[in-house]
Parts: sequence; C-alpha cells; structure tokens
Amino acid sequence: MKLHIAIVPAALLLLIPGCVAVVERPAEVEVVESDRHGPPPWAPAHGWRRKHETYYYYPATQVYYYPSVRRYYWLEGRDWRYGDRLPRYYTLDHDRRVALDLDYEPHNYHAKIRSAYPPDYYERNYRNGKYR
Repeated sequence: MKLHIAIVPAALLLLIPGCVAVVERPAEVEVVESDRHGPPPWAPAHGWRRKHETYYYYPATQVYYYPSVRRYYWLEGRDWRYGDRLPRYYTLDHDRRVALDLDYEPHNYHAKIRSAYPPDYYERNYRNGKYR
C-alpha cells in the first residue's frame, strides 16, 4: 500500500503541463600556450610588465636574458640563438647590465638597442665620470 502512495504523486508530476528540464552543455574551451603571459600589449598592465617583461642586456657581450622564462639570447655568426644556458665561451658581468622593459623579443630590435648601449657603454661612462 505504501508503494502505491509514492508512485501516484510521481506519476501525477509527469502529467502536469509546463514542466520542462533544460540541460546546457558548457562551451568548448581552446587553450593556446605561449611563452608570453600577462595582459595583451594594448591593455593597461598596472605594473605587470615592470615585474615580468624585463629583459637584461649585457652590452659587452651583446647577450639578452629574459628572467621570467629563464632564457638567454645570443648572436652566433648572423643568427640568433636562445637557450636556458649560454655557451661556455660567454662570461657575463652582472654589474654591467641594462634593464629593458619590452613587449617584444629584444633581438628583433638589436640594432636600435645596440646603438643606445654599445659594447663599450660602461667604459665610456666610467671615463666620463658618470659612475664614480
């Protein structure tokens, strides 16, 4: 008898017009992997690039270092190479580096950067008394 009492209300709910169940599936998400993070170049960064998009340029050896991905860029002949370690024949003086806040890989604009910071950049400034 108790079984009939439970089945009857459930059957009545099926007969009530206007009851509809809608099930939505989540949209597909596409993930794009990149070495770059943070806001797009046209968006305000609110200090993000200052913390994360800084490259270090070593004028004497013409080497760039990108600390957020731990990558070095160096010139080999006419081609740019990159890796997580420099070849053994490079020696970097960490006291003689220039911080560059860039939204692009620096070797693409190396001529412009090199003209602003030539290989003898620190020697010239020491002779002129800037760093005494």
